[in-house]
Amino acid sequence: MQQLETVSSEHHSKLKVLPSGLRENNAQLHLCHIVLAELEQAAQFYPIFFAKDSDTGQFQPVALFGLSVDENLYHDSGLWEKCYLPLKLQSQPFYLRQDPQTQRPSLAIDIKDSRVQTQQGDALFINGKASPYLEQQSVILSELTQGFVLNSAFINDLLDNNLLEPVTLDIQYQDGQAQQLTGLYTINKEQLVKVPSERQKHFEQQGYIALLSAAMSSVSHVSTLIDIKNRLKQQG
Repeated sequence: MQQLETVSSEHHSKLKVLPSGLRENNAQLHLCHIVLAELEQAAQFYPIFFAKDSDTGQFQPVALFGLSVDENLYHDSGLWEKCYLPLKLQSQPFYLRQDPQTQRPSLAIDIKDSRVQTQQGDALFINGKASPYLEQQSVILSELTQGFVLNSAFINDLLDNNLLEPVTLDIQYQDGQAQQLTGLYTINKEQLVKVPSERQKHFEQQGYIALLSAAMSSVSHVSTLIDIKNRLKQQG
């Protein structure tokens, strides 16, 4: 369970944090929310779909890591460290939250996270001042926060033009096992070509065309996930 504390030199001067990619929970992470600023880069490695946030019910673009819940095939195959790490994972174990005392947004750390320790990792403070690492984490969180604002506008435009449709992935493995993956959404290509010219112009001005193209092209990475799982099945 998380235990968030507002970061301060007074209470956290000795804390260090191991790299985000090493977190054990990443091994069971089958998807991750991403923001528009990183979508094209993430699409070079992962299939990009859209899914409803379990807490808010709002759509978000997601990078798919596995074909089952609690499965990260990139991690299991040894490819994880070679892939782009989404900002949401880069930012951890830090979060932005409203400080209980000042009622202002503040940088917090989950001191229960396994990466937080005092022996190894990047120091939060050096000689009482925020370290370059801590400053960078603050920048990443700011980018992430702003990114979700831009995500919302993007998703609203997609929904207004009926550009999201549910997709079912029917998967057949080499050992004969079949699997059906649901709950994901993708771009409706038929509707995309019907978008009125004035809306197309808006999409171009917002940079959406490149994002839509990257998301649609990235779906081919599903075959990579299937290939990885076939190899892992053969290895037992």
